[in-house]
Amino acid sequence: MSGSDTMAAPNERPLRHFTPPQGWMNDPNGLVYHDGEYHLFYQYHPDSLVWGPMHWGHAVSRDLCDWQHLPVALTPDDDGMCFSGSAVVDRYDVSGLFDGGEGLVAFYTAHRFLDADQEHYEQEQHLAWSRDGGRSWHKYAGNPIIAAPGFRDFRDPKVIYHEQSRRWVMALACGQHIRFYVSANLLDWQLASEFGHGQGCHTDGPWECPDLFELPVEGSEASASRWVLIVGVGIDHEGPQDTMGSFTQYFIGHFDGECFHNDYPDEPLLLVDQGRDFYAVQSFSNVPDRRLAIAWLNNWQYAGHAPQAGWRGAMTLPRALTLAATDRGVRLHQRFATELEHSVSPLEVALLEAPLKEGQHLLATPEADLVRGELTLELAAGSRLALSLQQGTQQQLILRAGDDATEVTYRREGYSGVARFDQHFPGERRAGELNGRQVHIQWWVDHGSVEMLIQGGQRQLSITLASFLSPHRYPISLAVQSGSVQLRDFRLDAG
Repeated sequence: MSGSDTMAAPNERPLRHFTPPQGWMNDPNGLVYHDGEYHLFYQYHPDSLVWGPMHWGHAVSRDLCDWQHLPVALTPDDDGMCFSGSAVVDRYDVSGLFDGGEGLVAFYTAHRFLDADQEHYEQEQHLAWSRDGGRSWHKYAGNPIIAAPGFRDFRDPKVIYHEQSRRWVMALACGQHIRFYVSANLLDWQLASEFGHGQGCHTDGPWECPDLFELPVEGSEASASRWVLIVGVGIDHEGPQDTMGSFTQYFIGHFDGECFHNDYPDEPLLLVDQGRDFYAVQSFSNVPDRRLAIAWLNNWQYAGHAPQAGWRGAMTLPRALTLAATDRGVRLHQRFATELEHSVSPLEVALLEAPLKEGQHLLATPEADLVRGELTLELAAGSRLALSLQQGTQQQLILRAGDDATEVTYRREGYSGVARFDQHFPGERRAGELNGRQVHIQWWVDHGSVEMLIQGGQRQLSITLASFLSPHRYPISLAVQSGSVQLRDFRLDAG
């Protein structure tokens, strides 16, 4: 390895990506909007930099940009650790926990070991409630609300309200399928159906962290909508090393309040994000005007060995999820939350008028800790280019244009000196294809990450990557390796 490939510890926290105050963090959970506040709970081990006894950390924000840390919401007890889950607003006190008022109800998985072997455990579903806007939490005296079923992996309850059936629905990850339970009062639950056998992608690891919601389909009839089922696909931490690690898939279909019906059963895999570091994505409940989501910006292949400086783990920027009608069917698309734009100011950049030929072309060298960028490229057939987004040659987006489509790959380097991390973090991977040869790219670079949304025709790719290089030290450049490229527009904002 060369000296330029070596990464430093992340001594500077990201400006807009949430990080824990100290210790270890993984999945976001319990995301809920209530009384003008976005509540972000997360899997948290405050006393260590590696995964351990799971707590629910807690933070709130009014603008999705600045987050206020609050005391830990849930802590392990004799019932076990507090694994991932969800939270809802019990507006009409159907649970009877709020004396006729409203309150917050959180659902989580209690995980406990049965003996000294950590592979011998059981999981059951528990409930906690809060009357004071999430500042204090009380575990329900009647826990568990769903007892351990007799098999091992039974976790991550996502609870939603289903308007058509006027019941609450819980999606639970059960081994390598999803179970749906229904309830009228949030306390008593009945099994309704299962989904997942022979559907989507299955690995040696369990399915995890489901999410379920309905969205209108943009570009179709005004009344058209579909349901989205999101599922994380975990890995055996010591298992095969030639995979992409942990990743998040989704299904598009119909949900009648009991059963999910997949519209595309022949699709082996639809990815929410084509990068390496987008896992356990969860959407906020109770947001009135859009579907907002956040994911853990990491990968289980190397998360426990990533560089650290008193904390380890970060969340992605919040994104609005939408559905679009494409040439391949209905697909999930994403937009960065508009609130983020208030945290940056425009920079003056020059637009190159002539087509770019083979060679290196410097676009800008912003001296900033936080950068938002946007550009549109038109590639001649047979062209190949590498776009470096403030990461120098160590992190590049590579575009190859054919006659009718543009192939997208990404490459990143960086070594920490830890074998487990260095084996999996660097590399080049294919992300997919876009329609045509005109490509629109939006990105955010913050300390520790690069997030990109790439649009070409009807298709969109999302690429989220952890990065442990200092973002303000590297220029934004285009290296045209063959053919020619026309830069149609270019915008840069900094914070």
